[in-house]
Amino acid sequence: MITTITLNPAIDQTIIVDELKPGEIHKVKIRRMDVGGKGINVSKVVHVFDGDTTPIGYLGMENRYFFEDFFQAHGIKYDFVLVDGATRTNTKIIDLSKHQTTEFNEAGFSISKDDVERLKIKIREYEPDSKYMVFSGSMCQGSYPGLFGEYLDQIGDNNKIVIDATGEILLEGVKHQPFLIKPNINELKATFGINSSSLEDIIRAAIAIRERFDIRWILLSMGANGAALISQDLVLMADAVKVDVKSTVGAGDSMLGGFIYAYDRFADPVEAFRYALACGAAAATTEGTEMFSKEAAMDLRKEVIIADMTSIYV
Repeated sequence: MITTITLNPAIDQTIIVDELKPGEIHKVKIRRMDVGGKGINVSKVVHVFDGDTTPIGYLGMENRYFFEDFFQAHGIKYDFVLVDGATRTNTKIIDLSKHQTTEFNEAGFSISKDDVERLKIKIREYEPDSKYMVFSGSMCQGSYPGLFGEYLDQIGDNNKIVIDATGEILLEGVKHQPFLIKPNINELKATFGINSSSLEDIIRAAIAIRERFDIRWILLSMGANGAALISQDLVLMADAVKVDVKSTVGAGDSMLGGFIYAYDRFADPVEAFRYALACGAAAATTEGTEMFSKEAAMDLRKEVIIADMTSIYV
C-alpha cells in the first residue's frame, strides 16, 4: 500500500479568465472546485491505476464532507484526523492570454498538541502495511519547528519515506535519509542555496545533495524542460511531453504519483520515470486538479523519450 500524508490539505478553486487585469471586473469562463492537497493528489493518481492507496493527515471538521463525499464516490480509502475549523481553500486564477497562474493560498485550520499526537499514532498504525509513506506539501498552523521530523520519526524504515516539500520542511526531511524527494527546480535552488541557472550545474548540485544526505532517488521536475531522475549510479533526463496545457496545478503531484505507483508495481526506475512524465503531462491537460483517466496517461506514456545521461554526470 502507498500511504500519503497531507498535513495541510485544501479545496482547490480554479478560476479561468481570458486575461487577468488587476483592478478590473472579469468575466469568468470556468470555475471549478476540486479536492486538493499534494498528498491527496498523489493518492488520486495511484487510484487511477487501481493501486492500493490510503490518504491520511488532517481535515477540518467544518467542511469534511466535501472531501469525504469525493473519496466515497471514487472508492478511495481514507483515514484523517479531524480537527476544529475548516480546511482551507486555495484559489488559482488562470490567465489564458499569458498562460500564467496566480495563486491565493489560505492559512487554514490550526492543530493542537492532541491533534499532533493523534496523527503520530495514525502514522505508526499505517507503517507496517505501507510500502511507501508520502509526505507532501506544507505544514498547517499550530506546527512548530522540528515537528516534521517528529512525524518522520514515527517511521522505522527510512526506505519508506517519500518527501515532496520545500524550504525548512525539506531540510528537516533529508536528515532522515528518505527513499525519494521530489522538488521542482526552483524549490531545489531556493532550499539548498543553488545560485546557478545552468542546468548542468543544477544537476550536479542535485547529485551532491543526494550523496550528502544518502537519498536513494531525486525526482526533479523542471516544468516545460521536463524532469530528471538521479540516483547513486543513474542520471536520466526527459523532455516534457507536448500537450495542450490547460493548467499546471497539481502536475508535479501527479508526476510523483505516477512514479511511486510504477516503481512499486514494476521495480524499474526507467519505467517509473516514464509513468511520472506521462502523469505530469496528463494532469496538465485537465482543468484544476481533477482526475485524469488511466487511458490518457497510458497514451502519453508512449510519447515519453528518456535520455540516459549517466556517463556524463557519474
